[in-house]
Amino acid sequence: MRIVGRGRLLVAAAMAVFAATPGHAIDGGSVAGGDALAQATVGLGTITQPEEALKLTRCSGVLVSPDLVLTAAHCVNGDPLGALVVFFKGGNPVRPVYTAKVAARYSPDPGEMLPNAATGITLEDLSVDLAVLRLTEPVKGQRPVSIASDPSRVPKHLRFAGAGLSRTGVGRLRTAGLTPVASTSTGLTIARVDGGGRICLGDSGGPVVATDRGGTYVWGVASAVISKTAPCGSYVIVAPAAQVFSGPGMR
Repeated sequence: MRIVGRGRLLVAAAMAVFAATPGHAIDGGSVAGGDALAQATVGLGTITQPEEALKLTRCSGVLVSPDLVLTAAHCVNGDPLGALVVFFKGGNPVRPVYTAKVAARYSPDPGEMLPNAATGITLEDLSVDLAVLRLTEPVKGQRPVSIASDPSRVPKHLRFAGAGLSRTGVGRLRTAGLTPVASTSTGLTIARVDGGGRICLGDSGGPVVATDRGGTYVWGVASAVISKTAPCGSYVIVAPAAQVFSGPGMR
């Protein structure tokens, strides 16, 4: 992709911030391979200028159509100057870097906790949000992942992918298994990271997927982490994508 004018300045600014700022990605899990989850997951940076200095929000997301990326709404708070989207080959980021704009923001209904919910966990003050970014041009060579159609049927096993950012730029893409421990009437899911792993700040907006006979599909995105000590935690709040999306591409 050829980036000119303001877009080129945004990329340059983002690379400078990436190099100067430490980031956090999945703690544990494994480096991504070449499966559907890895091919569709992206690293996402949005740039805002609330005062004199530029501010970068670092998150993850997932390609759900050739020109649409799903992430968490808090990853695109404010009025971003622009958004940068990076894809991966295995665990490593690849060029080109795409630019995107915020197309929509959603606040899913958290619903009510079901009777089998984990004790001691409430939905008060939790971030439950979704956003869609539209790429300035469709992506070629990366396969989108469809979205679940029924938010009430929580899968027994889930997988998560997150990119985070490192001191030298976009971090390595990593994946981890998730075990649902509680859910609500609208599909909001609380899941525990398998194997003692943790999800961190740079993983916000990363895809949570399940697999059935039809293949891999997006259940939702990481919307919040439950943790006593920032920036990482072993429990993640999954905002259900099916609650706010319908039509072609649903599964």
